[in-house]
Formats: sequence, C-alpha cells, structure tokens
Amino acid sequence: MGYDTSALRSATGRVASAIAAMLSFLATASAEPVDPRFPAELRAGPDSPAPARRLSARIRQLEDEREQLLQKISVLPQHDPKFMADHLGFHSLFDDPGSAGNLPLHRLLFKANRPLEIGAIALAPAFNPLEYGGNPYAFPRRFRIEVLEEGAEAFVTVVDWMQEDFPDPGPYPVFFSDINRIAREIRITVAKDVQQSGAAYYALGEVYLFRQTADARVGANMATWGDDSLTVMASDSFGMKPLWSLEYLNDGAAGFGFPLSDATVESDDLLVTFKEGEPAGGQVQVILDLGKVKPIGRIHFWPAEAPHLLALPSFGFPQKVLVELSAGPGFNRPKKIVSKNVGDRMFRDNLFSVVGTSYNARFVRITMEGFPEYRGQRILGLGEILVSQNEYIHSIGCKITANGLPKEALEQLPRLVDGCSRHRRIMSQGEWIRGLAKRRPLDRRLAAVEQELAVARARLRRVQLQWSIWIGGLLCLGLLCAMVLQRLQRRRVLGQLKWRITRDLHDEVGSSLGSIALTTEQLEHLAPPGEMKEELTDLSLMAREACASLREVVWVIDQKTIRLPALLHKLVERAERVLGRTGLAVDLPQDCPDLVVSLTAKRHLIMFFKEVVHNCARHAHATLAQLSVTASDGQLRISVADNGCGFDPVSVSDGWGLASMRQRAEELGGAMKLRSHPGEGTTVELEIPLDALRNEPRRAYKTSN
Repeated sequence: MGYDTSALRSATGRVASAIAAMLSFLATASAEPVDPRFPAELRAGPDSPAPARRLSARIRQLEDEREQLLQKISVLPQHDPKFMADHLGFHSLFDDPGSAGNLPLHRLLFKANRPLEIGAIALAPAFNPLEYGGNPYAFPRRFRIEVLEEGAEAFVTVVDWMQEDFPDPGPYPVFFSDINRIAREIRITVAKDVQQSGAAYYALGEVYLFRQTADARVGANMATWGDDSLTVMASDSFGMKPLWSLEYLNDGAAGFGFPLSDATVESDDLLVTFKEGEPAGGQVQVILDLGKVKPIGRIHFWPAEAPHLLALPSFGFPQKVLVELSAGPGFNRPKKIVSKNVGDRMFRDNLFSVVGTSYNARFVRITMEGFPEYRGQRILGLGEILVSQNEYIHSIGCKITANGLPKEALEQLPRLVDGCSRHRRIMSQGEWIRGLAKRRPLDRRLAAVEQELAVARARLRRVQLQWSIWIGGLLCLGLLCAMVLQRLQRRRVLGQLKWRITRDLHDEVGSSLGSIALTTEQLEHLAPPGEMKEELTDLSLMAREACASLREVVWVIDQKTIRLPALLHKLVERAERVLGRTGLAVDLPQDCPDLVVSLTAKRHLIMFFKEVVHNCARHAHATLAQLSVTASDGQLRISVADNGCGFDPVSVSDGWGLASMRQRAEELGGAMKLRSHPGEGTTVELEIPLDALRNEPRRAYKTSN
C-alpha cells in the first residue's frame, strides 16, 4: 500500500483524539513499541510559546535543551542511513482494491525449524527509490503482528495497529519490546490502505526477530541465522532483483549504516600498505585465541574507514576469505568456511558476515587473499573481527597473531579485537536497532530546537542591531545637541564679551573722543588764524568722525539685523556729529522700505557717506548742508548738497576720495553723480537699486577709510 503523506497528516490529527482509547489498548497488548508516538516531553516544536519572556533567556533555555539532547543522543547509536540503490528491500504486489477476488489482507510468515525465544520484534522501512537517501517508502499504515507459540493451535496477537494509522517512522526502525514468547511462527498481517486510490502496496526493508535473554538484554537477531533455520513466505510479493526480493527481509542489510555508537573514541582501524612482493605468497593469516573452547555462530568482518575522507566503501577489503575453526592450535581437521568474491557481496558500507552452526572452537584462523590496489600499492583494511554466538561476543581483548604482515604493522593487530571501529564503539544488533528507535524523537526534537534556536538567534541579532541603531542614533543626537549647546554657550559668552567690549568702547573711548572733540573746538576758537588754527580744525574734525564711527560700530554690534530706516537715521546722526557748526537740513521718506541691508552694503553706504560728509566738513566751508533721501521705483537716492565754496571736479586732487566713492557706488550696483562749480556749492547723489541692498556684492571692494 502506498505511503501517502497527505493522508498521514490527516491521520495524525486523529491520533490526538484516540489517545485515551489507545492507552486502554496498550494496557491489554502484550507488546509495546519504543516510540509509537512522539513523547509528550519532546512534543514541543519551534512554534510553541517560549516559557521565558526575554529572548536571550529563551536562547539560553534552548541551548541548555540542545546540550541535554546531545548528551542523550551521544549514548545512542550513530544514525547514518545509507540508501542502497541496488538493494531496496521487500515489496508487495500492486493490487487493485476494486478488483474482485483479491484478498483484503497481505501476510508475511516466518517459520522456524525449532522454537524461537522471541523477546522483541523490529521493522525497518524501505527507502524511497526516487529520493536518494530520502524518506521511507510505503511503510505499512495498518498492521498486526502475531506469534504461534510452541504447542498452540492459534496465533496470539502481540502488536496490533489495525484500528488506527501507525505514525510515520521516518528513516528509523520501529521496535516492539516485551513480547517474551516462545514461538515457531511469526505472522505479520498488513491491511490494504482504504485511503489509497488505485493500486495498494507496502514495503519493508528488514524484519528483526530478537532473542529473549535471561538478563533482560536484547539478544541476537534470529531472523538472519541462516542454514534454513527460518523460512520466510509472503501471500504475494513483487520481485525484481537486485532491487526487490523477499530474501532481503532477513539478510541483515537495512541501510542504517554500521551499528556504532554516536560518541567517538580514540581507536583506529587497521590499515596496511604492502611493498612490492608483499605479502609472501599473496596471503595474510590472522589467528585469534579465544582463551577456551566456546560456541561460535557468526564472525563479522568490519571494513576499514577510507583515509582522507575518501568515499570508498570497503576500502582495502580482501576478495577471498577462508575461515577455519579449531579446538586446538594445530588446526587438525578444522571447520572450514570459504567465501569468494567478497567485495561483490558487500553492500554500501555494510558488514561481511560468516555464519556458522554453533561450532565449538577456541582458535579462529582467517586467511585473506586478493587485496585491492590504491595508488599502485596493495592495501589491507579492516576495522574489527567479531567472533560471537547469539548476543555474546568472544573476541574482544583476545590474543591475536598474524603471518604475512610487515613487522611495523603487527602492532596494529590489537585494533581488530578492541570492540571499536571507525573511531566508535561497536554495538550489538539488538542494542543498535533499539537505540535507533529511541533516537528518533530525540533527533526530531533536536532538529526543532536547532531550528527555533536559529530563528531566535536571528531575531536577537535583529533586536541587537535595532538597539545598536537606536543607541547610536541617540548618541549622535546627544553629541549633536552637545555641540549645539556648546556653540550656543560660546555664542552667549562671545555675545556677553562683545557687549562688554562695546560698552567699554562706548563709555571709555567714546567719552574720551568726545572730550577731545570738545577741547579741540575750544582751542580752535582761541587760536589765532594761521597754521595752528587749521591743524586744530582738522583735529576737531577727526575727533568728531572717530566718535561717530565708534557709535556706529557699537550700534552695528548691538543689532542682529540692520534695516534701511535705522541705517538712514545713523547716516543722519553721523552727519550731525561730523558737520559740527554747519547747519543740516534733513529730508527722509515717510514710507521708507523696511528691508534688511547686508553687511557689505551697509559698509559701502556708511563709507560712501563718510567721504561725502568729510569732504563737506573739511573742504566746503559751508554754512548749510541738505541731506535728502528718496525711495521710489525700486531705487534708493541719497543726495547731499551744500552752499560751500564748490570746486572744479576736473582739477580736484585725490584727497577728496572721489574715485573710491565711484567704485563703492559701482560695487553696490548703482551710480554716483557729482555737480560742483567754484563758488556755487557741491551736490553729490548716489542712486542704487533697493534689491542690491539685500544681497552681498559679487566681490568685496577693498579701500582704506
């Protein structure tokens, strides 16, 4: 019957509702599987709510759980499924459930020629031939296992899963323990899958019949004893060797890898490289001394692990093996078992076993021939030689000698009887299969924990990144705020310092300049006409100009912005201070535009006006000056006219500063007009666009004061 995963998902939903009924069923059943359902303590998945609120606490919790799971897994077998493409297992026929005459059940029957002490039964799934190393293939959904006890006429049910679907085992065996029956026949009945449309079938990789032991351990697998001690029959079978065959149900090859523990040990395999001409006669003999005569039923040969991680199964394994069993060291009339073409019988990394019939012997002599070559040299590779009877191993730690090996290789002989191979401990088949069944829920929970742990760590990294961004942003914001506050503090300090300096200039220097101007005016009146009087006149003018300039500097410093009306009033104030006794008539516009004047434009206006007033005060000898300002049609016009002596603009000297005044007017984007005649006074006009006052000039004009 086909293994329909969608049907299984719907069936697992019904499993939860049938737990109570199943518990009562298990109470009456005589066999209990190791893991028919996921254990409750391992059922939590990656989407289950975290008991810890904080993400970091949840991560620590998951890490602790992961370590605990790894510790539990370390004492269980290694899980390393090996998909064998040329050895799939047993397959039932493709039956059509709708056809008339078909039986509703499939049956497998194991008949023994002597009573078998059945302690446990295990079933191994076949792997999907379409998925290399993939999922199990067509494991039975509904089945029943029965035994026919010695002397009984009817079968007794020991495992019953006919009432509900068996959970998906995955790439793991299922193990039914505590059977404890002495039986001659074991019957497995599989119901056709009513949920499967079309052809119905099922498949199995291996069936294990483990012997019951007195010390409650899992004994040997009696299904592989051979010598016609067990006959396997099926109600129908699909055979197509080497893929599918009924014989594969009890040949010991299930694709689970080697029966090794998961934890590693410090033990190496035997690897010998022969020189040219070695070994002598092309043979190597290994002799095991068990210490006393013991029953021998099976000898297992473990292939060595290929070096350098090479994917070479059966590396260095001989092609011909002769096993001789003898009670004495002379090997007189020994029991001989010859095996040829051994390499062809080795499946993917599986054991090579020699089966006996419980022959009593103390000495085991193994003669090996046909060594493979690697890089032009013959090699011998063996991991272990196990001599056993049922579940009892006789060869571990026994005395071992060899003939035909190089001297340097003799010290490796104890590696063949140390109970380890491939750096792991060798497990009995019963312990191995039971351990794999126990490992299934642990592996699944470990995968869920690792998935949730990866998600939680990714979330924690995102949270940490977000916090880092927020903290970095806050630090940058704090640094920016500190810089702004520092700059504001510096501005405040500089402002206070500027205010103090301007007050000191105004109070100290301004008063001193005012005193100088007043004194020089008094001296000017007292001095007789002549050179001294002219010098005092110039000195008085310079003092008045310096006092006006100082007041302008203090005013500019106090102002955050300079507007045109205030600037015009400052020009009038300068004119009043500099002209002194010369009369001044002022005509300012009532609707003067309240626009902000740039610093450079302010400086050009003040310096221009300073030159005009200075020339009027020093050269004009006027009694009246008239200052007129108009602002219309987007133009600012400033006119200063006096009734002084006038002059000839053509013959004027550089001392009047006319060139500097014209350059300043051009820099402001305007023009200066000068009208003067000797004896008729002087008129100076400046016309500039109002928009030019707002903008900084393209180039700063440099001139002295």
